[in-house]
Amino acid sequence: MLEARDLVFSYEGTQPILEKVTMQLHPREIVLLTGPTGSGKSTLAKCLSGFIPRMIKGDYSGSVFIENKDVSDLLLSEYAEKVALVQQDPDGQICTLNVGDEVAFGPENYCKDTKEIERLVESSLSSVSSWHLRNRSTHKLSGGEKQRIIIAAMLASEPDYLILDESSSSLDPKGTLELRDVLVAMKENNLGILCIEHQLSAFLPIADRILQISEGKVIETPQNKTFSADIPQKSSGMIRIENPEEVIRIENTTFSYGKQIAVNQVSLILNRGDFVALMGDNGSGKTTLLSMIAGLLEPSIGKVFLNRKSISSFAKREIAKRIGVVFQNPNHQIFERTVWKEQVLGLEVLEYDMEENLDNAKNVLDAMGLSPYSERNPFSLSHGQKRRLNVSSVTLHEPEVYLFDEPFIGQDADGRRIIAEKMTRRVETGGICVVVTHDPTFAREFCNRILFMENGSILLDGSPQAVQDRLQEIGKPEYTAQGGQSE
Repeated sequence: MLEARDLVFSYEGTQPILEKVTMQLHPREIVLLTGPTGSGKSTLAKCLSGFIPRMIKGDYSGSVFIENKDVSDLLLSEYAEKVALVQQDPDGQICTLNVGDEVAFGPENYCKDTKEIERLVESSLSSVSSWHLRNRSTHKLSGGEKQRIIIAAMLASEPDYLILDESSSSLDPKGTLELRDVLVAMKENNLGILCIEHQLSAFLPIADRILQISEGKVIETPQNKTFSADIPQKSSGMIRIENPEEVIRIENTTFSYGKQIAVNQVSLILNRGDFVALMGDNGSGKTTLLSMIAGLLEPSIGKVFLNRKSISSFAKREIAKRIGVVFQNPNHQIFERTVWKEQVLGLEVLEYDMEENLDNAKNVLDAMGLSPYSERNPFSLSHGQKRRLNVSSVTLHEPEVYLFDEPFIGQDADGRRIIAEKMTRRVETGGICVVVTHDPTFAREFCNRILFMENGSILLDGSPQAVQDRLQEIGKPEYTAQGGQSE
């Protein structure tokens, strides 16, 4: 049994985020842990896996036991062999340049036999449908592909206990269902599994117990409790623009990473008032297409137009004034030492009058629920709070186009509502929003259009009803509001 007893922890200079937390994780059980953004879920995971207090410092008290043995008596190598953690940010956990090497890294450190390592690499990658990626560079993978690789790497280490911190957040619907099957199989092999999630619908059927954390305390939740899907309520005043004006046009664009074609002969037009869900399997080209629309990547073939002019003719600052981009990984978009400085960074870089925009900057930060943290280092925020800070900073000057890459990752119900309302308001006032999402219910309820990508091309483009009906017909029910899981 993996057990926490009276855990108390606070990061330096902050109030305790865990207050006398006691919990157990048994072999052969799957436990779901949920709670609001910033409530301490990831902190608890780091305590249980040894990152706290061995690598992350703060005010710590209490104990963690494995099979009734205090883990403070274990060497770090002994601890790591027993408890594995799949962290929220896969980029922060990748150690090597090659997928096969990444998955082999753990078994190699435990000095396993070469043939056994080869077996573990193949079985672990195959279990997450990623054997075909074994020779790929780890830094050329999509966010969802990286998550699959880290899960495989932890499986290959054969731990006794596995902790997954929102490990399905960037997975496509098929990948989420595959992960669920993997967890069930691991449980049958005597593993204890702690699965941290905001969106529980995919994992409720396999959970033995559900724990909730709030205000630093963990409580058990009855199995028969009904959990909402956390889908924000659609605005009742959605405006559809008559004779919409073209803002972005993409003509026959192709982009490759070396020999790997990521976007293949894509053409599309985005008009004012478009609220577009960009969907598709992991690695289908969604993030690359978003980067081309933003002018961050230049297509090797074809052209991108902004307001009927080639986007390459605009200065980078002019593009940034018109197009706001929120990346998939919030850590890649934080530059300043305090939350407040991060909030107003865009205004400074784009040379807006700071005095005129000061009150609005404060109001927007407050609406995002981040005012209490204005003097904190943004890297000390939770994953979900960082994401809201990205959204707040990028959209503060109200660009006409929002490009959001999986903005709901790490968000509780309130966070999802806040971000959804911001996107909706931009569309209602004549802007454009393109959001990469794996959530079919959100796409159907909020968007007027779905672009579905497959192998770098746009397979389907139309109304949510029409696209989801067609996806059902071609054998992709996981992407429909009826057959899919909400994020």
